Amino acid sequence: MKLPQTLRRLTGLARRGTAHSDHLSQIDSTIVVSGTRGKSGLTRRLCDALSSRDNDVLGKITGNHPKMIHNDEERPIERDGRVTLYENEAEIGKYDPVDALVVENQAIGEYTTRLINQRFTDPDVVVLTNVRRDHIDRLGANRMEIARSFARAVPEGTHVVNGEQTEEIQTFFEETFADRDVTLTHVEVPEGDETIPGAETVHAVDHVLDAVDEPRLTDAQLQTYLAEMRVDWTRLAGGRVFNAASVNDVDSTEMIRRALCRQRGDVVQPFLYLRGDRRARTTSFLNYLTELYREGAIEQVRVAGETTDLFADRAPFPVIVHDEEPADVLDAALSDGWPVLVMGNTVAEYMRALEADIERREEEVAPPAELDELVVADDIDPDELVAEQRTESEHTAIQSDD
Repeated sequence: MKLPQTLRRLTGLARRGTAHSDHLSQIDSTIVVSGTRGKSGLTRRLCDALSSRDNDVLGKITGNHPKMIHNDEERPIERDGRVTLYENEAEIGKYDPVDALVVENQAIGEYTTRLINQRFTDPDVVVLTNVRRDHIDRLGANRMEIARSFARAVPEGTHVVNGEQTEEIQTFFEETFADRDVTLTHVEVPEGDETIPGAETVHAVDHVLDAVDEPRLTDAQLQTYLAEMRVDWTRLAGGRVFNAASVNDVDSTEMIRRALCRQRGDVVQPFLYLRGDRRARTTSFLNYLTELYREGAIEQVRVAGETTDLFADRAPFPVIVHDEEPADVLDAALSDGWPVLVMGNTVAEYMRALEADIERREEEVAPPAELDELVVADDIDPDELVAEQRTESEHTAIQSDD
């Protein structure tokens, strides 16, 4: 009795797969954004750049706020529980074939990354934003192993735009793709932009536009995108905070910390949110924070979430474990006097509540119009003043995939 039902199911899957392949074949250019960090932001910038050149563009962003982008219209993706890769087929199929499809690869393992590329998107261009230490339990124990996983997931007949700036990894990609039907270009970040976290994901846009025979960004567009990537402390009534939790990995977090600390001061107070299903990431942050503690860049760490007691037991630095509401934790962290750097994980209701609380407090400070009337004396502590509020694009420039 089970055999006919199984056959019907397999036949249905085959027909659905054929229909999706036919749909993809009617799209002129398909771009898949893969890599470790900055995928959502780059996907959005590519949609913006391509649609501004009179293309009909469809984009898919995953992560904390999944959505479909069709030219100027955005539609949230409704999820009811477990997320599957078939979401890509279902969401793309809701739209007529377009001139350009831009999809953020939501997978976190080599097999599923390859499956999205080959089965659900069939890309002309694959962008590798960068190679950072994240999902090390599924992609590889170090950056070279992670790069190898990304390379194996690239289909034949594809052009790769590589944003990773490490020369060793660039050479690896060159040698790997030389023996395959894959072409490759590296993103070059000008010296003046090297201190901007994620600048490679901005300059990658021009390389993708080259690959699909579209004009490059104007200088005004390029500078606008770069301005969105620059980081600055959010100044609240009680002190300074920066929410870097959306970047997830330790390499990107350190880039942000260095950019912030170049502006003023060296010591920050980390607030780390832990997830029980991201134990490899927890270990990475434990090792990273241990290095910062030994360098004198931090004096203590505040943590919340899951496996916090285990983290505190293993840490060689002082750890304060919290189970209070996000607003209370933020009050406690700010009261210590150090600027607060939020890190670790962002896909959790707790962190969404913390993000909302930071935004609420930011709105309560003096608006920019009032700042024009302030005269700043040399002996006034900048923490006692209110900084100009960031634009929405600056606030959401660094996106997360999980």
